[in-house]
Amino acid sequence: MTGRFLTSFSTLPARLTLSLGGAALAFLTFILITRELVEGEVDGFDKQMMLAVDSMRNPWLTSAAIDITALGSLTLVGLFSALTLALLFVLRDKTGALQLMAASAGSGILTLLTKDMIERIRPPEAQRLLAVSGFSYPSGHSLSTSALYLTIAIVATRHLRNQSARIIVFLAAAVMLPMVGASRVYLGVHYATDVLSGISLGVAWALMLAGCVTLWSHRKSS
Repeated sequence: MTGRFLTSFSTLPARLTLSLGGAALAFLTFILITRELVEGEVDGFDKQMMLAVDSMRNPWLTSAAIDITALGSLTLVGLFSALTLALLFVLRDKTGALQLMAASAGSGILTLLTKDMIERIRPPEAQRLLAVSGFSYPSGHSLSTSALYLTIAIVATRHLRNQSARIIVFLAAAVMLPMVGASRVYLGVHYATDVLSGISLGVAWALMLAGCVTLWSHRKSS
Protein backbone atom coordinates (compact mmCIF):
# COMPACT_ATOMS: atom_id res chain seq x y z
CA MET A 1 0.00 0.00 0.00
CA THR A 2 2.74 2.45 1.02
CA GLY A 3 4.87 1.42 -1.94
CA ARG A 4 2.02 2.14 -4.38
CA PHE A 5 1.44 5.50 -2.68
CA LEU A 6 5.09 6.52 -3.06
CA THR A 7 5.22 5.22 -6.62
CA SER A 8 2.39 7.57 -7.52
CA PHE A 9 4.79 10.45 -6.79
CA SER A 10 7.59 9.09 -8.96
CA THR A 11 6.52 10.84 -12.18
CA LEU A 12 7.95 14.24 -13.07
CA PRO A 13 4.62 16.17 -12.90
CA ALA A 14 3.83 14.61 -9.52
CA ARG A 15 7.27 15.41 -8.10
CA LEU A 16 7.06 19.00 -9.32
CA THR A 17 3.56 19.40 -7.92
CA LEU A 18 4.68 18.02 -4.57
CA SER A 19 7.82 20.16 -4.33
CA LEU A 20 6.86 23.46 -5.97
CA GLY A 21 3.24 23.29 -4.80
CA GLY A 22 4.40 22.51 -1.27
CA ALA A 23 6.93 25.36 -1.45
CA ALA A 24 4.22 27.81 -2.51
CA LEU A 25 1.91 26.68 0.29
CA ALA A 26 4.67 26.94 2.90
CA PHE A 27 5.72 30.38 1.69
CA LEU A 28 2.10 31.56 1.72
CA THR A 29 1.87 30.39 5.32
CA PHE A 30 4.94 32.46 6.16
CA ILE A 31 3.43 35.52 4.44
CA LEU A 32 0.14 35.15 6.29
CA ILE A 33 1.83 34.80 9.69
CA THR A 34 4.02 37.82 8.94
CA ARG A 35 1.01 39.91 7.92
CA GLU A 36 -0.83 38.97 11.10
CA LEU A 37 2.27 39.86 13.13
CA VAL A 38 2.63 43.27 11.50
CA GLU A 39 -1.05 43.95 12.13
CA GLY A 40 -0.68 42.95 15.79
CA GLU A 41 -3.04 39.99 15.50
CA VAL A 42 -0.73 37.33 16.96
CA ASP A 43 0.09 38.91 20.34
CA GLY A 44 -2.76 37.24 22.17
CA PHE A 45 -1.95 33.81 20.77
CA ASP A 46 1.75 34.16 21.58
CA LYS A 47 1.07 35.28 25.15
CA GLN A 48 -1.30 32.36 25.72
CA MET A 49 1.33 29.94 24.45
CA MET A 50 3.98 31.47 26.72
CA LEU A 51 1.70 31.12 29.72
CA ALA A 52 0.89 27.51 28.83
CA VAL A 53 4.56 26.66 28.41
CA ASP A 54 5.49 28.39 31.67
CA SER A 55 3.04 26.18 33.57
CA MET A 56 4.62 23.03 32.07
CA ARG A 57 8.22 23.78 33.02
CA ASN A 58 10.09 21.35 35.23
CA PRO A 59 13.77 20.35 35.57
CA TRP A 60 13.43 17.20 33.42
CA LEU A 61 11.69 18.97 30.53
CA THR A 62 14.14 21.86 30.71
CA SER A 63 17.11 19.50 30.41
CA ALA A 64 15.46 17.72 27.47
CA ALA A 65 14.62 21.01 25.76
CA ILE A 66 18.23 22.18 26.02
CA ASP A 67 19.41 18.92 24.41
CA ILE A 68 16.80 19.12 21.65
CA THR A 69 17.45 22.77 20.84
CA ALA A 70 21.13 21.90 20.33
CA LEU A 71 20.07 19.97 17.20
CA GLY A 72 19.38 23.34 15.63
CA SER A 73 22.58 24.99 16.80
CA LEU A 74 25.06 26.31 14.27
CA THR A 75 27.61 23.73 15.44
CA LEU A 76 25.48 20.61 15.02
CA VAL A 77 23.68 21.78 11.89
CA GLY A 78 27.04 22.64 10.38
CA LEU A 79 28.49 19.27 11.44
CA PHE A 80 25.61 17.24 9.97
CA SER A 81 25.74 19.30 6.78
CA ALA A 82 29.51 18.85 6.46
CA LEU A 83 29.27 15.08 6.97
CA THR A 84 26.47 14.83 4.43
CA LEU A 85 28.43 16.99 1.99
CA ALA A 86 31.50 14.78 2.36
CA LEU A 87 29.39 11.67 1.75
CA LEU A 88 27.83 13.22 -1.36
CA PHE A 89 31.28 13.96 -2.77
CA VAL A 90 32.26 10.34 -2.12
CA LEU A 91 29.11 9.25 -3.96
CA ARG A 92 29.96 11.78 -6.72
CA ASP A 93 26.58 13.40 -6.31
CA LYS A 94 27.55 16.94 -7.34
CA THR A 95 23.91 17.94 -7.77
CA GLY A 96 23.07 16.90 -4.22
CA ALA A 97 26.14 18.70 -2.89
CA LEU A 98 25.16 21.92 -4.66
CA GLN A 99 21.59 21.55 -3.42
CA LEU A 100 22.78 21.19 0.17
CA MET A 101 25.15 24.17 -0.10
CA ALA A 102 22.37 26.28 -1.59
CA ALA A 103 20.05 25.26 1.25
CA SER A 104 22.68 26.28 3.81
CA ALA A 105 23.56 29.62 2.21
CA GLY A 106 19.93 30.48 1.46
CA SER A 107 18.70 29.73 4.97
CA GLY A 108 21.38 32.00 6.43
CA ILE A 109 20.55 34.83 4.07
CA LEU A 110 16.81 34.48 4.63
CA THR A 111 17.29 34.52 8.39
CA LEU A 112 19.35 37.71 8.31
CA LEU A 113 17.06 39.50 5.86
CA THR A 114 13.79 38.67 7.59
CA LYS A 115 15.07 39.36 11.10
CA ASP A 116 16.42 42.77 10.09
CA MET A 117 13.25 43.56 8.17
CA ILE A 118 10.78 42.69 10.95
CA GLU A 119 12.97 43.55 13.98
CA ARG A 120 10.77 41.79 16.50
CA ILE A 121 12.06 41.88 20.07
CA ARG A 122 12.46 38.54 21.82
CA PRO A 123 10.26 37.49 24.77
CA PRO A 124 11.02 39.21 28.11
CA GLU A 125 14.28 38.13 29.74
CA ALA A 126 12.33 36.84 32.75
CA GLN A 127 10.83 34.17 30.47
CA ARG A 128 14.13 32.99 29.00
CA LEU A 129 15.99 29.93 30.21
CA LEU A 130 18.89 30.58 27.83
CA ALA A 131 20.96 33.66 27.12
CA VAL A 132 20.35 34.77 23.52
CA SER A 133 20.71 37.92 21.46
CA GLY A 134 19.36 39.36 18.22
CA PHE A 135 15.86 39.72 16.89
CA SER A 136 13.18 37.11 17.38
CA TYR A 137 11.27 36.79 14.09
CA PRO A 138 11.58 34.34 12.50
CA SER A 139 13.31 31.65 14.56
CA GLY A 140 16.70 31.07 12.96
CA HIS A 141 16.92 27.64 14.60
CA SER A 142 13.60 26.62 13.04
CA LEU A 143 14.42 28.08 9.64
CA SER A 144 17.86 26.49 9.34
CA THR A 145 16.86 23.07 10.67
CA SER A 146 13.83 22.98 8.37
CA ALA A 147 15.82 23.96 5.28
CA LEU A 148 18.88 21.81 5.93
CA TYR A 149 17.44 18.68 7.50
CA LEU A 150 14.63 18.50 4.96
CA THR A 151 17.14 18.98 2.14
CA ILE A 152 19.34 16.24 3.61
CA ALA A 153 16.31 13.94 3.72
CA ILE A 154 15.37 14.77 0.11
CA VAL A 155 18.91 14.19 -1.16
CA ALA A 156 19.30 11.02 0.90
CA THR A 157 16.17 9.42 -0.54
CA ARG A 158 17.64 9.69 -4.04
CA HIS A 159 20.26 7.18 -2.93
CA LEU A 160 17.85 4.86 -1.11
CA ARG A 161 16.03 2.18 -3.08
CA ASN A 162 14.15 0.73 -0.12
CA GLN A 163 10.79 2.46 0.32
CA SER A 164 10.73 1.80 4.07
CA ALA A 165 14.11 3.50 4.46
CA ARG A 166 12.84 6.53 2.57
CA ILE A 167 9.79 6.76 4.82
CA ILE A 168 11.95 6.52 7.94
CA VAL A 169 14.23 9.32 6.72
CA PHE A 170 11.32 11.67 6.04
CA LEU A 171 9.60 10.76 9.30
CA ALA A 172 12.81 11.53 11.21
CA ALA A 173 12.96 14.97 9.59
CA ALA A 174 9.23 15.55 10.13
CA VAL A 175 9.59 14.78 13.85
CA MET A 176 12.82 16.73 14.36
CA LEU A 177 11.63 20.04 12.92
CA PRO A 178 8.69 20.69 15.28
CA MET A 179 10.66 19.33 18.24
CA VAL A 180 13.46 21.86 17.73
CA GLY A 181 10.91 24.61 17.25
CA ALA A 182 8.95 23.64 20.35
CA SER A 183 12.15 23.65 22.40
CA ARG A 184 12.74 27.29 21.46
CA VAL A 185 9.30 28.27 22.74
CA TYR A 186 9.72 26.18 25.89
CA LEU A 187 13.06 27.84 26.66
CA GLY A 188 11.42 31.25 26.29
CA VAL A 189 13.73 32.53 23.55
CA HIS A 190 11.06 32.66 20.84
CA TYR A 191 7.33 33.17 20.48
CA ALA A 192 5.27 30.40 18.89
CA THR A 193 4.72 32.44 15.73
CA ASP A 194 8.50 32.93 15.40
CA VAL A 195 8.84 29.16 15.21
CA LEU A 196 5.90 28.60 12.88
CA SER A 197 7.18 31.23 10.47
CA GLY A 198 10.73 29.85 10.61
CA ILE A 199 9.57 26.32 9.82
CA SER A 200 7.34 27.58 7.00
CA LEU A 201 10.09 29.61 5.35
CA GLY A 202 12.69 26.85 5.77
CA VAL A 203 10.39 24.22 4.28
CA ALA A 204 9.51 26.56 1.40
CA TRP A 205 13.18 27.08 0.58
CA ALA A 206 14.03 23.36 0.76
CA LEU A 207 11.07 22.35 -1.42
CA MET A 208 11.73 25.10 -3.96
CA LEU A 209 15.33 23.90 -4.31
CA ALA A 210 14.09 20.33 -4.70
CA GLY A 211 11.72 21.40 -7.48
CA CYS A 212 14.43 23.36 -9.28
CA VAL A 213 16.82 20.39 -9.08
CA THR A 214 14.12 18.08 -10.43
CA LEU A 215 13.53 20.38 -13.41
CA TRP A 216 17.25 20.85 -14.06
CA SER A 217 17.95 17.11 -13.87
CA HIS A 218 15.07 16.35 -16.23
CA ARG A 219 16.24 18.87 -18.83
CA LYS A 220 19.82 17.65 -18.51
CA SER A 221 18.83 14.03 -19.16
CA SER A 222 16.36 14.79 -21.98
